[in-house]
Amino acid sequence: MSSADQWKSVEKKQEIFRTKIFAVCSEKFKCLRTDAEIDFITLSSWNWVNVIARTPEGKILLIRQFRPGTMREEVEIPGGCIDPSDPSPEHAAARELLEETGYAGENPRIIGKVTPNPAIQGNICFTVQIDNVKKISEPLLEDTECIETEEVSLDVIREMISSGEIRHGLVLNALCFHLMKID
Repeated sequence: MSSADQWKSVEKKQEIFRTKIFAVCSEKFKCLRTDAEIDFITLSSWNWVNVIARTPEGKILLIRQFRPGTMREEVEIPGGCIDPSDPSPEHAAARELLEETGYAGENPRIIGKVTPNPAIQGNICFTVQIDNVKKISEPLLEDTECIETEEVSLDVIREMISSGEIRHGLVLNALCFHLMKID
């Protein structure tokens, strides 16, 4: 019997609180091994995309933006929620890339996916690589976005990872997927 088979839902999932980005939910489960019952609290969220945007010269687009969770500027890659109007993660990645950076490219393809935190979340974060990106417009930032974009070589990115300058877990996952494909 797998560990998943040892749990049974005994009360329907209830939404406790909703925001624009996620909902907090509670669902009561029973452990069949011990008969213990527990309310599991989870976050219900959209699926996400992270974008590895490669220039013709092989540089990767990085973005810098303030993040309230850490109360500091974080070094990341473009990305965001997959909207219901997006027909695919690849489409969402191209849209987010254009909106956040003003860059567009070709051949968007999924190179990896992760579950951000399966203890409390059920969504998926897709890593999409887009090649030959070039700036074609100014970014189309939301009113609450302040983003700086830079083109960075892989050698510099490796140094930024080693020094801890890049420390966002999902960004590190995406860069790992990319580095596994090219090294």
